[in-house]
Parts: sequence; structure tokens; C-alpha cells
Amino acid sequence: MSLKILVTSDFHAIDDLKEAAVEEANSGDYDLFVNLGDYMDEEYAEELFEEIDIPGIGCTGNRDMMFSDEFLDSSVPVYNFLEADIDDEYKLILVGGDFPDEIKEKIRDLIEDHDPGKVIIGTHYPPKKLGDRVHSGKRIGFDQFRELIIKHKPALWMSGHVHEDFGEKSLMGTTVLNAAAESTGKAYSVTIGDEGGVEEVKEVKLVENTEKNL
Repeated sequence: MSLKILVTSDFHAIDDLKEAAVEEANSGDYDLFVNLGDYMDEEYAEELFEEIDIPGIGCTGNRDMMFSDEFLDSSVPVYNFLEADIDDEYKLILVGGDFPDEIKEKIRDLIEDHDPGKVIIGTHYPPKKLGDRVHSGKRIGFDQFRELIIKHKPALWMSGHVHEDFGEKSLMGTTVLNAAAESTGKAYSVTIGDEGGVEEVKEVKLVENTEKNL
């Protein structure tokens, strides 16, 4: 069966983004909601996931490192690192703002025996040269994430963090998305096909202007 995901990131505690994401996720069009961090407030993150009716899951961002162990161990589905199987077909790996040592090797061990067309990886930080260009022109993405894409070719790699480089790219057949919404007010709709691989990607306008850009 296919899998349709609403991919978001970097809401920075903006109420308009939370409310619009909840409305979009609850529209009946999606199977899964994913947010890739920088909620900036525990209560905000809790409210976001509580109000979404479909399965929702998220990782932390660099701005969420103050989140307490109590919060991260609670029922709110926000994690520093998570590996999960979806519908016995798709493998989802999330890597937040604080992640284990030797992350490249850890991800490699999790996916090397899995159908790459049904592997979905979400990281707060982007891979090198893929949605990682800041205003100065400097690239700040992670080399080890890029190397994993080149070697293992997962179906989808999602990230955020670099607000000014929202967009869709591709490397070695892997669709790579930067879904940072704080500046753009946008998200992504992604469909993974029945046989694996990304079947469709669409930009989704959540809000015309975020509160911080009015």
C-alpha cells in the first residue's frame, strides 16, 4: 500500500503554523504527520501532536535541547532518535538535534538489510549540499548524512534547520526535502508508492504569512 506523509519542520512556536498544520493533517488526505524539530516550547509541541488525529511523530531540533527528560519520556511523540516500522513495510528513522555517537554507523546498521525504496529518514539537520545553504552562501549540512544517501539510496530524506533553503532536491535517486516552515509557511506532501520510492511530492502552503513575518 502507498503511504502519504505531511512533512513539516521549524515552527518556532508560531501559533498560525501549528493551527494550519493541524487543519491540513486532519483533512483526510494523509496517513502520517512528521515534524522535524524546533518547536521551542514543550507545551506547544504537546498541543501540536494532541490536536492531530492521524498518527504523528517528530524529532527534536537544536532549539529544543532544553526539553526535559521527563517530556522526552512522556507520551508526546517527540524524540532525539527513533527507529520505527510502519505497516510492516516502511522503515522510518528520525534523528533530532541531539543524536547518538557514530550516527552514520547506527543508521547503516538499521537499514542495510531493508528495501531502500521503503526507507524514510528524517533529520533536523540537512545533509551536505542538500538544503543546507545559509544566507552567506556557506553550506552547513552534515557530510555523514550525504554519504548515507549516496551509499544506501533511501526513498526519502527529510530535514529542516536551514530556513532560507526550503526546497526539493535529489541525490542518487533519493528525494531530499528541506521542510523548514518558519520563513516560508510551507510544508510538503509526499507519497511513497506501493512498490517503494517517492511517487509524488507537492508543496503545501500552510499560511500566507507567519506571525514573525507580518
